[in-house]
Amino acid sequence: MLEQLNPVIILGGNINGLGIVRSFQKTDISVYVFIQQKDFITHSHFCKTVMCPDPKSDDFEGFLYQYCKGMTNKPVIFATADVFLIPLIRNKKKLEEVAYIPTCDQELFDKLIEKKYLYQFAEQVGVACPKTKNLLAEEIDMTITDGMLYPLIVKPSVNITFQKTFGQKALLMDNPKDMRQFISEVQNKKYVGPLIIQEYIPGDMTTLHTITSYADRNSEIRGYSIGHKIRQYPARTGTITAGLVEHVEDILDMSKRFVKAVGFYGISNIEYKYDERDGLYKLMEINPRTGLWNLSVLESGVNLPLMAYRDILGETISDECDKEKKLIWAITLFDLLVSLRGYKANGEAEYALSYKAWRRSLSGTRKVDAIFRWNDPMPSIVHAFSLLLYSMKKVFKK
Repeated sequence: MLEQLNPVIILGGNINGLGIVRSFQKTDISVYVFIQQKDFITHSHFCKTVMCPDPKSDDFEGFLYQYCKGMTNKPVIFATADVFLIPLIRNKKKLEEVAYIPTCDQELFDKLIEKKYLYQFAEQVGVACPKTKNLLAEEIDMTITDGMLYPLIVKPSVNITFQKTFGQKALLMDNPKDMRQFISEVQNKKYVGPLIIQEYIPGDMTTLHTITSYADRNSEIRGYSIGHKIRQYPARTGTITAGLVEHVEDILDMSKRFVKAVGFYGISNIEYKYDERDGLYKLMEINPRTGLWNLSVLESGVNLPLMAYRDILGETISDECDKEKKLIWAITLFDLLVSLRGYKANGEAEYALSYKAWRRSLSGTRKVDAIFRWNDPMPSIVHAFSLLLYSMKKVFKK
């Protein structure tokens, strides 16, 4: 009976949320997605969307608590973005009165999400990482780059307002002139908060690898999938638009060691970049939650959200992986537009592809679209229509 099953609450929609929704669509578990504004996930047959307060506001925790309290059975909660994850973890003790939250506690979370602690952990367990310096934005000046080699990448230690302020989730500094300009922007926009200044590892998008996994309360990885990017947008500091699931044993070994050493519990995606100069995979970041291409894990035969759900409810779970599985995941229409026009419009014409070259880049193995499903077509239709409207606005502005 439906009322006898614990429901699922997903904080945040879009592609990430839709991937989690589809992890439960073959079950009788009710799924609720909390969103601030409507997107294509609203049109999925497999969930109910709930409009919620801004997760950065004081109203959010109370709203979530009361909603969970009103349910017949305690829900299991998953977050899709830091903006939801931070208040969820910070209020975890209180929320656990009315919900199950399968992830680590605040003490560890605060250290993992602030990258300065992340790299300290990495060094302690012998996981390589690029040369990094940490500082507060309000303290930044040119002396911070002393002893570092350009190009440098600048990113927030905790990514909440950085992208909104500067337009990208990370910024590349090719030379001291770029850094001076960034410092001026920080001052003009009065941006505050912890920053990471890091030496940029050379290599294209395909050198960026991610392991998405679930670790149990003993910090043992029980299910995982590994893949690398085919494309991201923007090209050098952007978000994945297409990727290839492909096993790398070194990444699995490092991740098991890292997760066990820090005592992590829950779903995470850990990103590494291959450095051809020394042949090492170097730790870039960890997101202690599901990532954008979590559906690729499900399609590779590993259902991490359902594993986390069953585990926190005390059910027996089995290890899940398939080292031989290969597949391509893509936000197909968006990836096509990025390849044909997006890179050029963003001043990255060297990454642009013809239609024929784009098709060839996604050939050779099974392909999975990030949104489209025959049994749930409306999200992809709405997404396509939104992209069309956006493209037309860009054309008419010219």
